[in-house]
Amino acid sequence: MSGQEKYQVVSAGKTLKAKPPGEVIEAAARVFAIPAAQARRLLVKGWVIKDQLTSKQVVDYRARLQQIGLRVEVFPAGKYDNRALVARMQFAQKRRARGAAADTGVGAVETAAAAESGAEPKKGPAKKNTAANEAAQSRPAAPSQSPSPSPSPSQPQSETQADSAAPANTAGGRARSQVQALFADRGVDNGISTGRRLQLIAGTVAGAVVPGLFALLAVFCLYSAGRALWQIPAAVMAGEFSATTVIGCLVSLLLIGFVAALLLWPFFFSDRFDGGAGQGGQPLPKQRAQGLYLLLEVLAEKTGLPGVSRLSLHAGAEVVAGPVDLAALRARQLPLSLGLGAVCSLSGGELLALVARALGSYRTSLHGTTARMVLGNAQRLQKMQWALENERTALAPQGQCPALLRPLHRVLALCGRPLIPLLDRVGALHCRLSGAAARLLECEGDACAAQLLGSDGFVRFAEKWHQLVHAELVVAEINREAAVAGQRLEDVPAAIRWTLDNLDKETRSNIELAMAQTSDVWDSAQAADNERVARVEALALEPMLAREFSVQKLIDELPALCVSLSAQGDAEAVENRKLLCASKESEASQQRVDEYFNRLPLREFLPQAIPAGDEFAAMDLQASIDWLRGKLVDARELDQRRSELLARGAAIQLGAALARLPGKIQPQDYFLSGVTPAAADDSLRDNRTRCAELQQQYRQVFAVFVLRIERAVAAMGGAAQQAAGQQLSRVRDYSALAPRLEKIKRYGDIIALMIERLALDATQRELVLKFHQLAAAELDALFSAVDTSTSLREQGLAGALETRIGRAPAPALPAERQGTLDALRALEIRCKSAGAAVMEQYRIQLAELLGLCLERERALDIRPLRLVASLA
Repeated sequence: MSGQEKYQVVSAGKTLKAKPPGEVIEAAARVFAIPAAQARRLLVKGWVIKDQLTSKQVVDYRARLQQIGLRVEVFPAGKYDNRALVARMQFAQKRRARGAAADTGVGAVETAAAAESGAEPKKGPAKKNTAANEAAQSRPAAPSQSPSPSPSPSQPQSETQADSAAPANTAGGRARSQVQALFADRGVDNGISTGRRLQLIAGTVAGAVVPGLFALLAVFCLYSAGRALWQIPAAVMAGEFSATTVIGCLVSLLLIGFVAALLLWPFFFSDRFDGGAGQGGQPLPKQRAQGLYLLLEVLAEKTGLPGVSRLSLHAGAEVVAGPVDLAALRARQLPLSLGLGAVCSLSGGELLALVARALGSYRTSLHGTTARMVLGNAQRLQKMQWALENERTALAPQGQCPALLRPLHRVLALCGRPLIPLLDRVGALHCRLSGAAARLLECEGDACAAQLLGSDGFVRFAEKWHQLVHAELVVAEINREAAVAGQRLEDVPAAIRWTLDNLDKETRSNIELAMAQTSDVWDSAQAADNERVARVEALALEPMLAREFSVQKLIDELPALCVSLSAQGDAEAVENRKLLCASKESEASQQRVDEYFNRLPLREFLPQAIPAGDEFAAMDLQASIDWLRGKLVDARELDQRRSELLARGAAIQLGAALARLPGKIQPQDYFLSGVTPAAADDSLRDNRTRCAELQQQYRQVFAVFVLRIERAVAAMGGAAQQAAGQQLSRVRDYSALAPRLEKIKRYGDIIALMIERLALDATQRELVLKFHQLAAAELDALFSAVDTSTSLREQGLAGALETRIGRAPAPALPAERQGTLDALRALEIRCKSAGAAVMEQYRIQLAELLGLCLERERALDIRPLRLVASLA
């Protein structure tokens, strides 16, 4: 029977390490002879590439796909079906087609569409509702400036006040009437059908099962504690009281307290943990945002949503309600956390849609009760699991613990680790029981958002919502990398807006593909996927908002708030543009390098010498270029295979080290032929041999590029030849750093694997410490090598390294797991940033030399190094 089993190959939606998605798509289109648009689908998670394959065919397909850099998974035949994904993509295409064919006569709609597509709005007669144009005109000239909208000169003063949702200092009655004018007059229906009411009640009961188990455990602990205490008076009355009775009672109470601290406290007081979000928050008093509070009050009146009792601000882009307690549900006044990234990036209507989405799950008291039981308890379990994984306990909820209690905290942390798989199953049980209710609340929230924008408006907004989430993730990663050098973005909300406005076409296209993936029903801040968009579109709602407006003027001193909330510890604030944008010099150098090498990736320094042999010695400039033209396709394939082997080499080296430690590992996870040290060493030697062979072929191609450079320099005359020769000498000075950079890159890959795969417990402490010390030593050696080279110092490499990663030595590895994890992440970024900084400076110097060579080649009318467009 086993020989008759069939399988399917499914895309994991990821590329192998060091593989840009564009290169994988290009290679797939070439290897399988399919259009690029069809090849792009291979990067969609869950896309069935081939079904009904035998085990032998699976091995062949997987090998071919991994060669081009695509990560795939194998499942039994028929497990996944492409038809659902195809339907979603077709729906998205139809939706975009409808959006493109929509009436562009309304000024606000036209401007919003232009803002989303990055195009200029069409010229036409002035319209009244031009607040979206007003916001667009006020965008910052540089990402370091906070947005501060100003009214359009063509608008009358009274109309500008209405479009800005009434300044806070306007008289109460007039301000309210102006805000109410933003909404269309419609009746509010807060009724719930009998069927929907029964669904919500059933969801509430299902959501109470898991917390009920914890409540039963709490009752059992209280009963056990009472019974243990009763032993003392019982022994006294029976005349059997002794020291043993007291000791037994104390031991029982200690065990009960230990169980309560390990399981009950983290669940019932999960809000004490930060959940790893790290956003923080700053309360926004009503005095500083009277207009915004008034806007939210009118929103509640017009839509029937709960009111907002208090606002807190953070620098990100999420808008969430909560945490919600029973008193807030009864009063229908909820706390709201508002991301300034969303405030600065979205129009007023779009921001209110996010607010309505957050509040919509609590629309009525019954909705709120269900949301508290279903979503609230899911968040409790997530925070509890995060706390156990990161050694947060009742004694140290924020990670800090007094020295006297540290041993007990350590015991709680160690005992909590084995409970993580059990807690994961408990969370899965809660999700299974209350999944239908969570989906119902998600639909309710989406409907409330669409009530403001209309179904068509929500469809257009969904794409922008996804783009906003992507922009926030990009900015967060930039900030994380900058933190290694003690730096941070000066204004995170402005950085999110700048990133959103400057997304390239390919990124926007990939984000549209991401909309086909089902969103997490337990996360109210997740952008709407295509299924949710389809449900909203089926509602055919008309927009409640009568015009566009901006809320940025409703918060006093918004630029100062953006800057203050962007602060992170002692990190130095750096102008946004310095971290968000590459320098013009770096961009120009990259373009010149791409032109000279015909976009063949330059991942290391050029060889020092030209290739040996009579064939190469006889080549002139044109002959060397013709030889390279015939090797470009092979060089790309060599580069892909070489990158894969280098990434695999890091996994093999880590696996070989783990094979010498107690404990079992899966050899396939580390590309090992076996779990014994001897088998691991064999795998390591085999990978090194294969990598060396590829390296030799790969470097021979680039040695001919060196020959091309030398022939061009020789063809120059006078001062030009002397300048090119001096620049060539500067470029070659970098070669002394090659061994250091190779080790730093490998150690960075190993550290990334340790973060991803290791438990980082006491048994692996020595191994982790070893690689931590090796990587830190190589970084120190890199600085020493740069300092001892006069040429490299004069070229500014030392300063570039200091700016990028700082000169401070790596701190000692902390003992606790969370500290170890943070230290490894920081060291990983330092390794990768060091390599990027050196290669950037190298490309700048090399590009100056290549510019002289290209200029000479054009003067000699040399046929350039070009290939067909599909391979360029």
